[in-house]
Amino acid sequence: MDMFQEYNKTINTYLKYDDWYMWANMKKGQVTMPVFQSLEAYWPGLQSLVGDVDSAMKSLHNYHQVWRQYGATPEFYNIPGSKAQEKREGYPLRPELVESAMYLYRATRDPFLLQLGRDVVEAINHITRTDCGYASIKDVRTHQLDNRMESFFLAETTKYLYLLFDPDNFIHNDGGHGDYVDTVNGRCVLDAGGYVFNTEAHPVDPAALYCCSTFKQDQEELQKLHTTLDFGSLLEDLEDFSHEKGKKEGILSFPTTGLDSSMDPTLDETDPRQWLQFDKWKKDKMTRSWNVEEKQHPAIFTCPAQPFYSRFSILGEMFVEK
Repeated sequence: MDMFQEYNKTINTYLKYDDWYMWANMKKGQVTMPVFQSLEAYWPGLQSLVGDVDSAMKSLHNYHQVWRQYGATPEFYNIPGSKAQEKREGYPLRPELVESAMYLYRATRDPFLLQLGRDVVEAINHITRTDCGYASIKDVRTHQLDNRMESFFLAETTKYLYLLFDPDNFIHNDGGHGDYVDTVNGRCVLDAGGYVFNTEAHPVDPAALYCCSTFKQDQEELQKLHTTLDFGSLLEDLEDFSHEKGKKEGILSFPTTGLDSSMDPTLDETDPRQWLQFDKWKKDKMTRSWNVEEKQHPAIFTCPAQPFYSRFSILGEMFVEK
């Protein structure tokens, strides 16, 4: 969010003029093209998500005026000349304008946004509808059609229009309710809102992603590890490893007999294994117990992952689940 605010400040400083956003030289900040391109119409929707509703509404009013001028938004609109830019006068049924209207209506409930949506629906039906679908507009000035319909028209444009006029749709859930679903990865809360649209406006439930992720599995196994793992037993395993390795490398091991708790033995400060042995010597030995009978389920939609226990290590020593 801090990164966005930093970029947003730069955008407002160099690109914003009278509630339009123009193209500028990235090195000098000077305006290079005083145009509005239809793809930029997503920006008011993004502004609404960060709370900058006033700026978003002002820009959307400008874009709406372009739509009313032509019955569509051309790919490039010359702002000083108030006209569609030559060779960029088409409208391929893009969704960005109604996308912003949908988000802003969720934030404001301003009836102007419903009127904008109505203007879009009427223009699309009147200008672009054919016997076999909806055609892209080749020239917004003459309403000449092109022999194509982009996939994003059905995936995005119509979907955002539907959501604009359906305020009670499940997609708009504000988190006030959800459904418990029992899965192989445990109980999950689904349909609780917070949906994220991908670039083709397919809604993704983040709770479902989390429920089906290896991250959730690892978190649960880590919590189980915290409640059942005896660190003293791990140190005992490490002590055995250190003794064996010390025999091979000639490293002196810390003696664990003939000392009492008031004595501090002389340790080699450069050898962390001796310090771990000393720490273990001061602790009571306990028995490690974790449920070895429990089955490990690979996460849905992912390749089977290596069990968490077998990835757990101390100082590089792997402790494999048995």
